[in-house]
Amino acid sequence: MARGLEKPLPCKSRIVPQIDRPAEPATPCCRDPKHKIPGGETAVSERTPEPTSEPFESPPVQDTAGDPSSPPTSRAPSLLAAWAALLLSSLIAVMIKFAGQDFDHQNANLAGVAVFALGLLVFLVQLQRRFWYFGRPYRVPLGVLATILLLIVCFRFDGFSGELVPQLRFRFAPQRDLPLQRAASETSPDETTGSESPEILAARSPQFLGPQRNGVIARREFAVPDPEQQIEVLWDQGIGEGWGAFAVAGGRAVTLEQREQEECLTCYRLSDGELLWIRRHDGRHENPMGGVGPRSTPTIDRDRVYATTATGYVWCVDLQTGEDIWTLDLLATAGWEQTEFEQAASWGYAGSPLLTDGYCILAMGGPVGEESAASLIAVDAESGEVRWRSGDDQLSYASPMMMLLSGQRQVVIVNESSVSGHAIRSGQVLWTFSWPGSSNAGATCSSAIQVGEDRVLVGKGYGGGSALVRIKRDGDRWVAEDVWRSNRLLKTKFNHTCVDGEIGYGISNGALEAVDLSQPKRLWIQPRSSRAGQGHVLLAEDTLIIQDEMGDVVFADATTDRYHELLRLPALDAKTWNIPTLAGRILLVRNDRHAICYRLPPRADI
Repeated sequence: MARGLEKPLPCKSRIVPQIDRPAEPATPCCRDPKHKIPGGETAVSERTPEPTSEPFESPPVQDTAGDPSSPPTSRAPSLLAAWAALLLSSLIAVMIKFAGQDFDHQNANLAGVAVFALGLLVFLVQLQRRFWYFGRPYRVPLGVLATILLLIVCFRFDGFSGELVPQLRFRFAPQRDLPLQRAASETSPDETTGSESPEILAARSPQFLGPQRNGVIARREFAVPDPEQQIEVLWDQGIGEGWGAFAVAGGRAVTLEQREQEECLTCYRLSDGELLWIRRHDGRHENPMGGVGPRSTPTIDRDRVYATTATGYVWCVDLQTGEDIWTLDLLATAGWEQTEFEQAASWGYAGSPLLTDGYCILAMGGPVGEESAASLIAVDAESGEVRWRSGDDQLSYASPMMMLLSGQRQVVIVNESSVSGHAIRSGQVLWTFSWPGSSNAGATCSSAIQVGEDRVLVGKGYGGGSALVRIKRDGDRWVAEDVWRSNRLLKTKFNHTCVDGEIGYGISNGALEAVDLSQPKRLWIQPRSSRAGQGHVLLAEDTLIIQDEMGDVVFADATTDRYHELLRLPALDAKTWNIPTLAGRILLVRNDRHAICYRLPPRADI
């Protein structure tokens, strides 16, 4: 009998060939109880199939890869682990963000973004593997590309916040036009010679951080508005880029701006915002982290304006006409090119001029070790001639300050890695103490503030905190000794602590706090829901004026028991690193594109 094969059985049991020899007991190959073998044992089948002489052919193997209609031959990649990675990374990022209150929000944001980005990458890779398995390999790349293109079309990158959060701005949002100076033929004499009200003419805040150069206005002339409709808007208009504030005197408001490729010193009429004059200088400073344009505040001294641009161009001009009296190039004086300068000081010149004793005193810097370099430079306020240079530390972004310490008037400057006191007439270094920093990394922006008769308060961000240092005489020499240092309190990144006796109010790591400087001890801190970010604060007698980083202006009680917000005024609509200016009842706020002048209601008891 020819050897053949059985036809497949319905139970898909093993195929048993039939040959010409006594049948052997069949081995059961399925669990069907109907299949019996003689003697009651389980058989391969109820009947023996007929042998066939047809040759056996294996069914053709079909390639089903990439065919969605074909059943998969292996298990599809699961998204469960991908979702778990994304959710876990999001949770960790949120936890890191909350932990930032205790160390540094900037570093917390960087770490949180890195963790979330890793989780998102895992999710996208796993999603791509799944789509690839089902024959749709281009869906994830095309989806990512479409999302990026949509963001590019609808938004533009607007720099980073002070805590390194990327800022996006709607690309088609209306832009405010920059004010332009009217031609002389279009201006009547009455418009420029002083028809303003006595209140406008008396408004005065002639320099960085206000009349006393310390962020404190001794007498509050305004009533805290309630409701906000009591506030009068004198003008609201566009302005050029830059992070400086306004200086106010004689019915005029002066500031620095970037307009295209020119650094500009501009003067506006305080009553209506009319651009009275503009001085231009070819120059531009730009940094991905720090933005564009000048970042210092002009100083008004009598009938002159002194100003320093981000590229180190110094103006002395007439307040009424804007005509140049003298100019100075700090880059050339310090002996370096702009590229070299911005490698050492990445965010440009930010110090505001100090006018005292007939001198205009400026932070200068320079290539360390070179004879032309100096921490400070003093020029004759009348002629612009250099009178002295002093100090060998690189500049920071702080401004020189005038202080009366232990009975002697002196200039105090925060440098890149130290704080020093200088004699006014000669520039001689009287004392110095270490204050670590790096002007192209963890920079110092806060200027020194005097506390009492013999102490200096310095602060910085990037987790730095503050130090209170006593300056005293010891025979013929000066001594600087720590009262305390703390990396937990007054981590002032851009702003300055406003000191009222032994109480300091400052924005620390993005939240306003009150600190007992004699302890030191935190008395209260702004709630997380009200954080000011890297904004600024002024103290007007018993009221704090807070410039929120995202544009709001906030009035709060200057008390020691708790944070009490009186009014939140929606003002600017974008990142604001500019210090507000309070001159009597006039409040000026600006950022790198928008300026508003408010008149606050009068105080009833004066």
